[in-house]
Amino acid sequence: MTTPLDWTTVSDDPNNREAKAAVRTWLKTAQTVHTGNDLLGHIEGLVRGKRVLDIGVVSHSARYFDLPDWRHGRIHRAAAYCVGIDILEPLVAELNTRGFNVRCVDATSEADLGERFDLVFIGDVVEHVDNAVLLLKFAARHLAPGGRLFVTTPNPFSRKFFRQFKRDGVMVVNLDHVAWITPTLAMELARRAGIALAAYHLVKRFSPVALLLKRLIGWRLEPVEFSFPDYLYEFVRRD
Repeated sequence: MTTPLDWTTVSDDPNNREAKAAVRTWLKTAQTVHTGNDLLGHIEGLVRGKRVLDIGVVSHSARYFDLPDWRHGRIHRAAAYCVGIDILEPLVAELNTRGFNVRCVDATSEADLGERFDLVFIGDVVEHVDNAVLLLKFAARHLAPGGRLFVTTPNPFSRKFFRQFKRDGVMVVNLDHVAWITPTLAMELARRAGIALAAYHLVKRFSPVALLLKRLIGWRLEPVEFSFPDYLYEFVRRD
């Protein structure tokens, strides 16, 4: 893992050529590609055996709770200990009746759960909230020493969205989204939250043939990120 970069150590001008070059170079070293598992399977591996705080567990509707790929269900089963939080009180109450440990808390607030975790996970929430910096501060507050914060969010530079844009002529995604969080934005949000972007991961399972073609041809002709519909950001505390 690379040492996090703070662009303000290069210049106080966000348009400074040297600062942008430093960020560009750092991002290339911070990018990690995972092709042997899907994103949810990769997340399961990250949380396995750990104390985990899962932020935003409801996934919009109770209809997801019984699906085999409901994310919080799989995180809950893989972790040694798991606390989930969400702001939808009736659905939080239902999850607790089902045996989950879920609390109704605003993850952009100053609240402190009174517990610390090896890993905090924020799954597809950061693009929905009014204040992403407060969300990251909340998450960082709950990290144990040496803990890691992982955040998933859609990758607007991916083929998935390019195809939709080409087909429809306009881009319409989840109507509750308020932002795209690209790698440079993730770096700056982290800096303002007092944490640091340590790495960003591109995760998708490829068949052996598809992976060979990507390595031989595809990734020589187009950016690697074009093939991955999601970003998985990894943050650490600065202290």
